[in-house]
Amino acid sequence: MRSNKYIALMQERLDWCIQTERYEMAARLRDLIVYETTDDEEFKRQYYLDLLKKYAPESPEFYQRMKEKYKL
Repeated sequence: MRSNKYIALMQERLDWCIQTERYEMAARLRDLIVYETTDDEEFKRQYYLDLLKKYAPESPEFYQRMKEKYKL
């Protein structure tokens, strides 16, 4: 897991994004915070694949390679 300072900084930026109505960036930061604060490796691998599908839909071959790598 990343350092508390790193997570705190991301949370600060997330709050700023919400206050300034930058909701797409806020969603990305929220997803990154969830990923970085998760200790369960199995959940983390599945979440990574979910994020790939969500944020990189134009790269299905990369998603498939990662899915095979993580055996999910």
